[in-house]
Amino acid sequence: MVVKVDYHCNNEILEWQWSSDSELMTDPFFTSCYLVDGLLIDSGAPGGVDDLREFLNSLNPKDMIEKCFITHAHEDHAGGAHLLNTEFGIPIYSSEKAINLLKSGNIYPDYRQMAWGPKLLPVNAISIEESIITKSKKYKFELFPMSGHAPELITLIERNQQWAFVADAVQPKYKMIFGGHSDIQEDISLIYQALQELYDFTEGMNALLIFSAGNGVFHGREFLIEKLREIKKRHQQVHEVYITFPKNKYSKKQIIRKILKQVYGKESFVGQMTRGALSRKNLISSLLDWPIDGKLA
Repeated sequence: MVVKVDYHCNNEILEWQWSSDSELMTDPFFTSCYLVDGLLIDSGAPGGVDDLREFLNSLNPKDMIEKCFITHAHEDHAGGAHLLNTEFGIPIYSSEKAINLLKSGNIYPDYRQMAWGPKLLPVNAISIEESIITKSKKYKFELFPMSGHAPELITLIERNQQWAFVADAVQPKYKMIFGGHSDIQEDISLIYQALQELYDFTEGMNALLIFSAGNGVFHGREFLIEKLREIKKRHQQVHEVYITFPKNKYSKKQIIRKILKQVYGKESFVGQMTRGALSRKNLISSLLDWPIDGKLA
């Protein structure tokens, strides 16, 4: 296993990162959780629970975790919640939409087990809807919903510090999405809408820091504008290519394959490995389902 610890903002924020060391993964694929004044934001993956336990046991008394907030119920974010709650007595909080998902646990496909471990164990979480305050009452995080990646996903925003903990709601690049036969169904139009809403909500935060899960820290609201432009450009491109194919000659699935070849050349390695669950083809399909000027493809 690969474990890294980084500090941010004059050591006010500790980022604990974890990746499996599977031989099939050429590079570490990290998830991360953040510790801020006794509040742990997310809990890593099921495969990392032994490393998480070791991390918790290594903490100084002043850094001890008082509570944990799970941003959404995917295994790479909720994987350590059962351990935190049952072995350490740490209360788990989430949004109302995530409660039943966390209580149910999850067994997921083999390609995700390779990255994150065998299964997500169930945990009883406590619902909160507006804000969460850290141990010393130094920081107050507003709960800001951002669907698209997951319907229950919540971003935590500390307005005074200009911090946004976004989990998977913001990505460095939008090259593929979950869909097809996967239990995770991403919608690129909802992702775009959520990014726009986050940009509007953070108006005036000129020093905004956006803390992602495993992809580092993005700087400034300008980064959100870059992502909005990136998605919109791809949206326009895919629709422009789509209209060049005669609909009486090809089915939509055939056209998607042709757009894939024209725009990307071929499916990504990840798309092939996941049997299309996380793929470029899903992104193209979602972009086509997103109307331009009110017209569906």
